[in-house]
Amino acid sequence: MMNKVKNLFSRWKNNRKIQIVIIAALVVVLVVVAVMSIGLRNSETQVVYKETQVGFGSLAVGVTESGSVDIGVIEQLFELDMSALQRVDTDSLSSSGKGGGGNMAGGMMGGAPGNSGFNGFSQLFNMVGGNTFQNSNDDSSLTISKVIVSVGQQVQEGDVLYELEEESVNQLQQELEDNVNLARADLEAVYADQKLSKQTAEYTYESSIAYGSYAGTEYNSSINNYATAVTEAENSLQEAKDNLAVLEAQLAEARTLYNNALSIYNNSAWSRDNVDKTEDTYLYVQYFQQAQSDYSTVQTMENKVSQLEQKVEQAESNLTTAEKNLNKAKREQTQGLLSAKQTKSLRELAYDTAQETLDISLAYLEEEAKEQESVYDRAQDKWEEYSSHISGIQILSQYKGVVTEVGLAEGDALGTNDVLITLYNSEDVTMTVTISESNMTDIAVGSKAKVNFIAYPEQVFEATVTEISDATTDSKGNVVYEVTATLQGDLSGLFQGMTGEVTFISEEIQEVLYVNKRAVITEGEDSYVKVKKADGSIEKRAVKVGFSDGINIEITEGLTEGETVLIESKVSKT
Repeated sequence: MMNKVKNLFSRWKNNRKIQIVIIAALVVVLVVVAVMSIGLRNSETQVVYKETQVGFGSLAVGVTESGSVDIGVIEQLFELDMSALQRVDTDSLSSSGKGGGGNMAGGMMGGAPGNSGFNGFSQLFNMVGGNTFQNSNDDSSLTISKVIVSVGQQVQEGDVLYELEEESVNQLQQELEDNVNLARADLEAVYADQKLSKQTAEYTYESSIAYGSYAGTEYNSSINNYATAVTEAENSLQEAKDNLAVLEAQLAEARTLYNNALSIYNNSAWSRDNVDKTEDTYLYVQYFQQAQSDYSTVQTMENKVSQLEQKVEQAESNLTTAEKNLNKAKREQTQGLLSAKQTKSLRELAYDTAQETLDISLAYLEEEAKEQESVYDRAQDKWEEYSSHISGIQILSQYKGVVTEVGLAEGDALGTNDVLITLYNSEDVTMTVTISESNMTDIAVGSKAKVNFIAYPEQVFEATVTEISDATTDSKGNVVYEVTATLQGDLSGLFQGMTGEVTFISEEIQEVLYVNKRAVITEGEDSYVKVKKADGSIEKRAVKVGFSDGINIEITEGLTEGETVLIESKVSKT
């Protein structure tokens, strides 16, 4: 060994190149050691903490495979057929209010002496008005005035997608509203007429059978009814006058009290404002409190005057209404007396046609009501269909999700079945992974799964197996299945293509406490965590651990739900 060292030393001593190489190498080593020494002196190790909470729930393990999110798409179409909405019924019936009361009876009894009962019924048809819906000659078109939604936007059901030109909306909406209102008014008139007409027809039949004695009784009853209506209207008018007089007197008195209170307040306010509060503080306080009290009285009286003015105004309106009602009752009395006389005469001619007229009248009224109900239903359906697509001048989203395509632009005219938007369907979020045949033991349609994403390391998503493909063979000849899991819950934070791991549960424990596995520190056979207390101090606490799903670990002893534990990391700071 000594000989080898001597030989090497001799070669180094006699060889200049070797000397230079060895010296250079020593210099490099010294420089590296110096740099490392400086780096070590200048670097510091820093401990950082990340807070996490003690959770309560379930932990599970099973077959885990990686995959990516696939979000289904859905199209919202404009399914409104505007031309169909504007086509309305031209043969619908519209009651004019002419049927009913004495007129109905007169119509049914209107045949001349000696004519058949059918002639009398023909007059009943002539009394029913024929207002009809009008066809719209020109179909209205809806035009996009503003595009609100954009690609990539998260929309919720009810969010605005487009705004329409107000003029085009108003035209179509007015037509639809007019159709509904007219149909409703016609139907209400038919119902009112039907009710009164049925009573009149039945009453007419009975009176026609005993017309000799009953015609006079009916006539007298009509006269009394109209007279009673006039008397009641006169009484109502007098009550309105009396009430107005009382309220006017109360208002005059209240105004006087208000003026007095205002004068008193002005005096006390003057006294308050003209006393030197520095030199005579006591007197100033007295005046100040008195002024406040007087001002409160002014406000009270002012409110009372305002209330009485409103009551007087209402009483004046009631008086005007009562006067109109009296005039109306008198007109109806005059017209009713004439009608009652006509009815009395016609009933005396109706004996031979009583039964035939009754049967035809009831059948006609029933048919009319059914027809008008159908007209109203069709008009209402068209309005509801319109309202389900358009709110005001806005088209609203019927779905929620992220928009992938906007179908229309400003200035476009809407057409039936136009695609308004295409969007990711937040209710159709799946992940499809490949599972080998050997791992399919516990996996079936309906099986539960849990999904973890890199983007949300501490959040676990629930999922259910919804589809399993037929068996196929991979490149290595292994039998595999494509298994699709549909995610559930709040999925708003997930995006197309986001990567994660799907765990098909083979073992699960429920209703346990757990923490993130990284928060547990193991020393030998003991485990502990660092707990952040309410005062900010950190407590090192021993715990007992149990089942783990790879991310979280069960805590069987030492912690309670909701406590804050720390995940400790060490970083170097230069």
